Amino acid sequence: MTDLAAFVGSAASSFAGGAVGAKSENVAVAVAPAKRSAAVSMSVYPQTGLVQSRFRARAVVKTAAKRKDKVDEYFAASVTRQYKQMAVPFGEYTTQCAEGAVRGQAEERRNAALSRQFRLKQRSPAAKAHALFENRKQALIAAHNCSAEEKLFVSYPKLAAAYVLGKAEAMRTCSRYVVPDSVAEEYMAAAVDKQMKMRGARGGVYSSSCVEGNQKGQAEQARVHGLAAAFRAAQKSPAQKSGERYAAAKYGRLQFAHGCEHEEQEFNKYPACAAAMRSTAYGY
Repeated sequence: MTDLAAFVGSAASSFAGGAVGAKSENVAVAVAPAKRSAAVSMSVYPQTGLVQSRFRARAVVKTAAKRKDKVDEYFAASVTRQYKQMAVPFGEYTTQCAEGAVRGQAEERRNAALSRQFRLKQRSPAAKAHALFENRKQALIAAHNCSAEEKLFVSYPKLAAAYVLGKAEAMRTCSRYVVPDSVAEEYMAAAVDKQMKMRGARGGVYSSSCVEGNQKGQAEQARVHGLAAAFRAAQKSPAQKSGERYAAAKYGRLQFAHGCEHEEQEFNKYPACAAAMRSTAYGY
């Protein structure tokens, strides 16, 4: 930055000297060649230094942005790894984390996750900006008024998104994990899920981020995986079910109730409804 400031300062001083001391816009520069003894006059435009300094400043800004993006990715990966360790403290995944029933389906799920990340990068600038601010808002709500975490979430958007998603998955506050206790709660959760999907796809057409397969039959396999996850959730112990229901109700009150007493009572009564709530940045 000191070289850039010195370069800009020298360019500005030469521009000022050319404008005040010289009568014309050109500045005469004496060059002593090796074979000739006569001086050669060259035309130098003072504005050239300012133009070069602008290009150099843009290059510095792009380099800083790339470095910040790498730092953001490192922070996001670190937070995701910590939440995975929190969800699986003994290093052994449960049947709830099974990604397939036959050989090859787990690898297909990994490829689908990479394909989804690629499609998310193809969103419009407006969609990316909306997701950035929405994830930041959700992360700030979950920061518990910690100024240090709030500064990190504002500066690093990928970290904020990883924090929101990792915390929800680690606490099992998703509609596929929470098991309804009654028919009324199941109906309420299905109604909330329908509203969330209608909000995410207002025109009735899902975006490219919702593609669940690249070949024939993969979309049906994804639906079977969802039903299998719900089936395995019903086989958990009563203590684990109660803990997940409590975590889902707390998640709904904190992230989506916004101080509304009626919604807080609904989330306390029907934790599955709280688990079905999603932010507007959810990729359908």
